[in-house]
Amino acid sequence: MKKALIPIAVLVLSACSSSKKDKPATESTQENANTTTTELPSTSESTTPKSNSVVIVEGKNFDLNGSILVDKDKKKLQAGAPYRGMITSSNGPDNEGYILRFVFDTKPGTYPVTGISFTRGKEDKAQQFGGLLGGEEKLYDSKVTLTECKDLGDNGTGGHRWSISGSVENVTIPALGLMLIDKTANHPKEIKVDKISFTGLTFDDNAEEMLQKAMEMLEKNKK
Repeated sequence: MKKALIPIAVLVLSACSSSKKDKPATESTQENANTTTTELPSTSESTTPKSNSVVIVEGKNFDLNGSILVDKDKKKLQAGAPYRGMITSSNGPDNEGYILRFVFDTKPGTYPVTGISFTRGKEDKAQQFGGLLGGEEKLYDSKVTLTECKDLGDNGTGGHRWSISGSVENVTIPALGLMLIDKTANHPKEIKVDKISFTGLTFDDNAEEMLQKAMEMLEKNKK
């Protein structure tokens, strides 16, 4: 999977303005204005992003925000699962985060995990379980269950945009070998992830083609 995607988007800016002329206040209305005060309710909305992923580790729930990168599985690890997905999620209260890789198709079902990792802690107390990018890419016994695959329609670049939701349960992840070198750090040899769930993660099924077109446009603009 490519380490980074160059998003293609069209930014539409619109502005509108209106003006109103106030009528001069009459003597009675001026008197009312001086004697009556009305408080309007606040209409501001919270800008805090909503969690779209929950990880349960050692009985503790952590609300995280994740995203997914998807491309075609050129290795064809699993018949009937032509896509590779990599979910990254982080920014837990103690730096908790995970990477989950799996192959799948754009329909509900059960699909194999191809890599998983979990991190927590900061600086000298950081703990890493599994490979930095989910470990070796292969079919593991653990399964991802996709409960929803929603076609959001034509993405305007020759493909479709999708939204998926699902979960994986009861995964034991061994500690990264380097973490066990320092015997004084008391790093656990493994960690049990009770459940990872994700909701409404979106992707384009032709992301590679979109990236290629973006690169061609950049090259063209350099000339």
